Amino acid sequence: MQTLRPHVPVPRPAYSQARENLVKAIPSKLLCLLACGGVDCRYEGPECWKANQQVIRGIFSSWVTDDIIAMARPSKSLIDKYNIIEQFQRLNIKSIINMQMPGEHAHCGPPLDPKSGFTYSPQSFMENDIYFYNFGMPDFCVSSLVSIIDGVKVLAFAVGEGRVAVHCHAGLGRTGVLIACYLIYTLRISPSEAVHYVRIKRPRSIQTRAQISQVFDFARLLATQLVQYPDLSLRHGAPVTLQHYLNRQALLLHGQEARTLRYIPKVVYLLCVHLCCLAMGLPAAPEINAELEKRLALRILTRVVRDTLEAKQFLPLLRERHNLPRVGSGSVSSWDEPLGFLERKNPEKLLDKRSYSDSDLRKMTLDEDLEMSLWRELDLIGPDLKPLNTKNISISPDLINKKHFHTYVLQRSHNSAQNCMAKKAHAKYSSNIELSKSARNPRPTSVARNIARAMADQGPIEDTVLQRLTLLQEELNSSECGWALVVTESDPRVLTCLLWTWLEKLKEPVLGAEDLVRLSCAGSNKKPLAVLKKSQRHTIYCLLSCVNSVTSLCPHREEAILRRLIRALTKRPQEDVESLASLANILRTHLRDTSRNSTCIRRACSWDTTL
Repeated sequence: MQTLRPHVPVPRPAYSQARENLVKAIPSKLLCLLACGGVDCRYEGPECWKANQQVIRGIFSSWVTDDIIAMARPSKSLIDKYNIIEQFQRLNIKSIINMQMPGEHAHCGPPLDPKSGFTYSPQSFMENDIYFYNFGMPDFCVSSLVSIIDGVKVLAFAVGEGRVAVHCHAGLGRTGVLIACYLIYTLRISPSEAVHYVRIKRPRSIQTRAQISQVFDFARLLATQLVQYPDLSLRHGAPVTLQHYLNRQALLLHGQEARTLRYIPKVVYLLCVHLCCLAMGLPAAPEINAELEKRLALRILTRVVRDTLEAKQFLPLLRERHNLPRVGSGSVSSWDEPLGFLERKNPEKLLDKRSYSDSDLRKMTLDEDLEMSLWRELDLIGPDLKPLNTKNISISPDLINKKHFHTYVLQRSHNSAQNCMAKKAHAKYSSNIELSKSARNPRPTSVARNIARAMADQGPIEDTVLQRLTLLQEELNSSECGWALVVTESDPRVLTCLLWTWLEKLKEPVLGAEDLVRLSCAGSNKKPLAVLKKSQRHTIYCLLSCVNSVTSLCPHREEAILRRLIRALTKRPQEDVESLASLANILRTHLRDTSRNSTCIRRACSWDTTL
């Protein structure tokens, strides 16, 4: 009989139910006046904390990861007395995230800044090239999942730029929620693991039932968005439409990647870029290298988190793990649904209490109405956070009275070293492309011939290719490392099969019957593909850029590759593809226009510039 791995215990709230009820019943201003200690509040200075509890000297603060500090709120007096700005610069802290609402805890410590409503002016940080973000969340409470998603994506973006300091009032409850959700988002660990890890690094974090519940709700939402390969026959597969996939992708991506892939599936994008680079004999594109670097950093952080949990006996030790059978995809963590103490709007929809591996987060389901409402709310906010000019930003008293006080500062300048590295990388990539244009042998390489043959092949898939294909599909659906496997795969048969089958496994074809009718009527237009939706148009441009790069070297394969592309886009059987002559002419014409302007994928986003 199989013995399951010991599961991670469900985290319990730090406060009793009676205390939580009392906190909810007392108005926040009165609670602050009566319970926080006024000017002697222990979170408003270093007097109550040991030196090892002040990684930022003068402030109750702790490292949670190598890049994130959780801390109590700073104040103008502390900033001046302990040179907080200089400490931030010395520690390479580039961003500060404030989880407070303006005007809260007005009776604790020094008076609030009248312009910002906080104990300090954000301008004092921004004037020193430290960027400020605010995601207000009521004290002892939670905010909407959309706000948490925005905060997590901004935190992930900020970590990519340098170290980040996150604070609320004490730096425990709301700060812990954001960091725990970030760990789930980046590492795909379980919510129990995330909460326990944050509490190990920052004792007493994530205090209330509502806060623990929000971490689990965030994991539940994330679980429904992780499936990358829409194949129902796979363990984690789920059929989706192209737009459905893009909606899910918008919840996960952030920064420049989110803007670039607003209308293009990431899996299609990376496969096309990878195939183009292989066919043209070019070095890996920057997007490919970025994926590999990102996965390496996440793997290191995952190891740190798991070692920490093992040391505190929240996970079985490595030597014990070797004697335990593999569960799911071989992950080492598990978690339980937090029942009993968590308040739910729909308690009848709770899952039975059971143990999951972290890759089995995808077994969770989110109410479809809730998922659609989240997308609608995101559409109102916009898929990308709006940039602000941080140098000229001013916080007026009017903003303090607004219900939501958010400062999104996503367009940020790199430091001189980062700019220098980026320019050198861009120059090297450009020079490689120019060299390939002038010195490339006009005869196709063996790799290009293999890619052209694989893209045009319509026969049965070989067993060896099928095994590798199935492995990549499962990894894409169960692990973030799946992206690294895709961009390092060198067999063109596997890559092209993955591309075509992804398109064919969609719930609905990229081009349905109505789309084909519109295209047939728009054949005389200069840009007939403009009649399609942006998601369809950009995806097709992406695919045609890849086809153009391959057929420029193997022109005799063009017709066969186009027929295979049409079959994948329409999900029509082979015998029906011949009847779609008008679609073939439109795609062929676009290839001719593209060939006159370029002969290879010079830019990773060349299809975006065609609009």
